Amino acid sequence: MMAVKEIRISIEDFNNDKVPEVLLEFYDKKKELEFSTSVSASKKKGVYDKVDVKGDADGDGDFDPADDKKFIRLAAAAAEC
Repeated sequence: MMAVKEIRISIEDFNNDKVPEVLLEFYDKKKELEFSTSVSASKKKGVYDKVDVKGDADGDGDFDPADDKKFIRLAAAAAEC
């Protein structure tokens, strides 16, 4: 069975603050990039709280704080691995 969506996650500390930024890329079933965003920490505490590009994470047709929370939770989980 082929995946309907593919999520690629890249983690790297681009600004050398010891808190890596997380790049999230979403691909469709044709392997074409649909959307990408990055998640970072606005402070050195390492708590992810900043979403670079707004997107509709839950498919409800709008870009709202609930979408940001989903991207932040995914990034935080990936960064723990």
